[in-house]
Amino acid sequence: MQQYDQRRLRLFAVVLFLGIMAANLGRYLIFDGLYLWDARLRWQECAYVLHGLNPFDVMHSRVPSIESIGWLDASLGGTVPWAYVLGNVINPGFLPYSAMCVYILALDFIAPLVTALCMGRFLLRHRYVQNKYMAVLASLLVFAPSMWANAVLFGNQSGIVCCCVILSMCVLEDSETLAGLLLAVAMCKPQVAFVFLFPLLCKKHWKTITVTSGTVLGSWLLAAILTESSPISMLTDIMDQGLSYNTSYYGLFNFLLGFGISTKVVLLLDVAVGGGILLAAAAWMFRKKLDNDWLLWYAVTAVVSVMWFYKQSHDYIILALPAIAIFCLPHISLPAWGSILILLVDVIAFAVPKVCTLLCGLPKDVVSPWAKLLETVAIMATLYYVFQSAKRHAAALQQASQNG
Repeated sequence: MQQYDQRRLRLFAVVLFLGIMAANLGRYLIFDGLYLWDARLRWQECAYVLHGLNPFDVMHSRVPSIESIGWLDASLGGTVPWAYVLGNVINPGFLPYSAMCVYILALDFIAPLVTALCMGRFLLRHRYVQNKYMAVLASLLVFAPSMWANAVLFGNQSGIVCCCVILSMCVLEDSETLAGLLLAVAMCKPQVAFVFLFPLLCKKHWKTITVTSGTVLGSWLLAAILTESSPISMLTDIMDQGLSYNTSYYGLFNFLLGFGISTKVVLLLDVAVGGGILLAAAAWMFRKKLDNDWLLWYAVTAVVSVMWFYKQSHDYIILALPAIAIFCLPHISLPAWGSILILLVDVIAFAVPKVCTLLCGLPKDVVSPWAKLLETVAIMATLYYVFQSAKRHAAALQQASQNG
């Protein structure tokens, strides 16, 4: 009876999370419509590079813009130089803009669908779940992060990038080359994907690392050749641009910006603490003999990915990984459900500023950085249940081995 209740509860929870995401997306579509600003910017950049022009030269009027592509906004444009080539997979600059819009909207559905199918297969194959019913429910959480609404609304690459990261985990044992290529595409947003090289390094998956690195470096060099630009200057241009964004969340130590600490110092602190968490987690996993658990590796790294560098809300889609790991627990306690809620719905960052404004009259822009800090700490705390899930999974595999 208890098992039956757990099945019904899990079904209800998945439907609820999917409903929240759908309602969030519907709200945006009804009241705002499809902006697709990010999609247009990335398409313009790819198109200009294919025409032999450095996007930053167009932004700063060093060369004239092309009428069919349009002017690039210097306050919003810019991406890492290898994404000018690799980004054609997501925002193909060789297509007309209208065709690209249809393409990326289709990709926003196809990418999570393929990812969910592969995730279900991965969970069954490694016995994280015991039956197809549970595999389907767990894999549907790929669609569940409420931040998908932001990604679709703006045509941002984040959702597709996060799917590429998850897919790289699912196919790693079957094809290191494919895993490396998927991770290379994900490097269009290195603030999300770069840290996922860490588990590959720890487990000495040199082929995957080589494919990823080679593809990224090759794309970077090709972009420089096509635009007759210095590869280094192409990188420093976007680094300077990125540090000037005022709508980003600069990781765990973002709150220090309010005390006059520079963005560079804040990011260095984020990188140091994020790296420390990864090293500590890796040491614990090797000591507990959990280092063959790829879902654990990727779930832990996903948590670090949202706090180690600058982020925007749609980058949090990657937290579907730790949510799925916790969902695979044989019995999910109320605090564990709370952890899944925190991972899939930006409830803290959304609710806390509104409550403080309503009850205390505090301005939202004063409260929001502290709410994001609270959210980041809460996300880090969910690792407790991720580790619990990994230990239960290892114990179940050991028991099955002994019985067999």
